[in-house]
Amino acid sequence: MQEAKIIATITSTTILFLFMININVSNVAAGLPDKKIVVITNNHTNYLSVRCFSFDDDGDVKHLNTMGSFNITVKIRKFFPTSTMFNCSTNMGTFVAFNSHYECVSHSGPCEWRFDENFTYRYSPKEEKWVAHEYNPNYESLTRGGVIKGYYVN
Repeated sequence: MQEAKIIATITSTTILFLFMININVSNVAAGLPDKKIVVITNNHTNYLSVRCFSFDDDGDVKHLNTMGSFNITVKIRKFFPTSTMFNCSTNMGTFVAFNSHYECVSHSGPCEWRFDENFTYRYSPKEEKWVAHEYNPNYESLTRGGVIKGYYVN
């Protein structure tokens, strides 16, 4: 009799736990696309280097001329999509190029970033303008390879 109570308790707890995870994942993932394109553009008047990476992709260093750009296709995770991130590293610092809570994720166009020697700029579809963001320190970049041989020309 005691064994039946233990099994019933474990079963009901497991079902409740799985139900709660399903609600959490469904609420977070609702409305998110499977993939999102992120466009990274050099907004500086000279040649700059950038390296974008995630937990799944180490990324290569890209050397961009003025207004040169490249695309990243981000696959949004189905289970805990908030853990889907893409970071970009420059000689000036780092910025988070993709996070599932960015407003551009729910819009049909790509998420767009520009960077120069002072700031990064993310396009806001809601405000229809570029919003400046300060660089984060380059700590993560140093442990992941960063832009070791970057180019900056004055």
